[in-house]
Amino acid sequence: MKNKYGLLQKGLFPETLPPCFSTVDLKRALRGIVPEVRAKELHKRPTDYVRYNGTKHDGSRRFFGSPNPISYFYVADFVSKNWRTFDERFTASPFSVSRPREGQDTDDRPVIIPSLSELTTEASKKIGYSPFILKTDIAQFFPSIYTHSISWSAHGIERAKKDTEVSSKDLPFNRLDFLVRNCQLAETRGVLVGPDAFRLVSEFIAAGIDGELFDAVGAEIVGAARHVDDYYLGLQSETAAIVVLSKLRELLQRYNLNINDSKTKILSGLEPLNDLWAQELRQESRNLNGYNVYVTDTVDDIVLFINKALDLSATFKTDSPVKIALRTLDQIRLYRKDEWSVVEPYLQRIIFHHPHCIDYAALLVVKRVALNKKIDSEGWTAAVHHLVLRHLAFNHHHEVVWLLWLLLCCRLDIPDELVTALIASPNAHIRSLVVAGFADGRIARKPKLSLGGKLPSTDQNWLLNLQARSVGFSKASFGGSMSAEFEHLANRNVVLIDIQDHLDKVQKGSVHAISRTRYGYDRQDDDYYDFGDDDGIAF
Repeated sequence: MKNKYGLLQKGLFPETLPPCFSTVDLKRALRGIVPEVRAKELHKRPTDYVRYNGTKHDGSRRFFGSPNPISYFYVADFVSKNWRTFDERFTASPFSVSRPREGQDTDDRPVIIPSLSELTTEASKKIGYSPFILKTDIAQFFPSIYTHSISWSAHGIERAKKDTEVSSKDLPFNRLDFLVRNCQLAETRGVLVGPDAFRLVSEFIAAGIDGELFDAVGAEIVGAARHVDDYYLGLQSETAAIVVLSKLRELLQRYNLNINDSKTKILSGLEPLNDLWAQELRQESRNLNGYNVYVTDTVDDIVLFINKALDLSATFKTDSPVKIALRTLDQIRLYRKDEWSVVEPYLQRIIFHHPHCIDYAALLVVKRVALNKKIDSEGWTAAVHHLVLRHLAFNHHHEVVWLLWLLLCCRLDIPDELVTALIASPNAHIRSLVVAGFADGRIARKPKLSLGGKLPSTDQNWLLNLQARSVGFSKASFGGSMSAEFEHLANRNVVLIDIQDHLDKVQKGSVHAISRTRYGYDRQDDDYYDFGDDDGIAF
């Protein structure tokens, strides 16, 4: 990548975390010790990562991870130095519509991957006249990737199995295998979901399999599209579909990956590739008067649209329609309008029944607060307190972190008993945010959080320990194999959680509440239409 620090500064934390979690300051904080850090690259220093129990649109859960910044530095550094090899592999894929591109300086992420909502459009083009379509995906793609398969994919399975030396000059991707393992306690099974460098690793492997599949059965394929782990393969007959599926299954198995049989179907080429309800709801979203800044929406139009989305969500058992609705509220900039007071209770009720939408609802509320507009502080405080306690009991990190972030940004009351419940959580994302809130004056009393006389630098509490030292919450020294690096970062007061920064950014009227480059990777549940930032409305 052109910006060798891009993956480190904007791509370490999962994008599913609130925007206050940022590693932009790592470049500054590392200044002066980078040569020393690089000298230890091949040292066996496996570290743990902070787990993040997140939501999915269908009510299931997914685990994300925030890797130790020093361990992740090595992975990001390798990718940057070998970017040409990665980019050549991405470009060579005959099927991929998820080719990563480097983000701009103004983007929230260093790597931009086309949204999944674009897959069906591109797939329709690529499959051409195909009378039949094989639709399938890879089961548990990221958690199933065998780290040794990184080198297998880059250099060939036979060569890689014969030469497993980490420092091999002939097989440089052996090094990446080692560095990835060091980010996850030396585990070989799976790669972390969330950090951008691991997205690139997964796409590298998948793009290689694309090439192998095309070489083996390309004559059977009329056209095909793959987005990360989702495939649409256009074929001339059902027999050809079975042949291609069998070959894809065989190739995946060689890399210890498997087809998701429950999502594998052979469809008529005339079947819509996208749910009709989604197409219709997006059309209604585009047609809302709010997209024309010279016409005022009636509140009835907005409420009707929200109710339509809620009804579709109940019918199809997915939070996706509601996320489309919340993005639409952002597009019509509801947070600047008087109609907010009518829609606000809907948002408060939505967060009780649609956990996957809590992040979007919180972003809309925080945007309104940043614009110095009134919110129902009493209602939000009561609702959020109730939900935080509920989700703490279930160990639902996503809901707790976003709701706590909302409380902090809006400076809503956080009583001592709630703080006590929050710091009792073993999750470092939650406890670090509490520490940041206290340091920022948003939590009145210092939390009774005992960190001990020695702060580990390699366990799953690395974020909490580094945050506590950087803001002066703890004066204990670091221990463990990363102690020297962590002491340096803490002494330079590295900023990894910045609550006010997001508020300052969205205070600008032209900035959307919901970022198009931060929350766009898993966008099967929404779409985004941009009609210009300068709408002529005073704010």
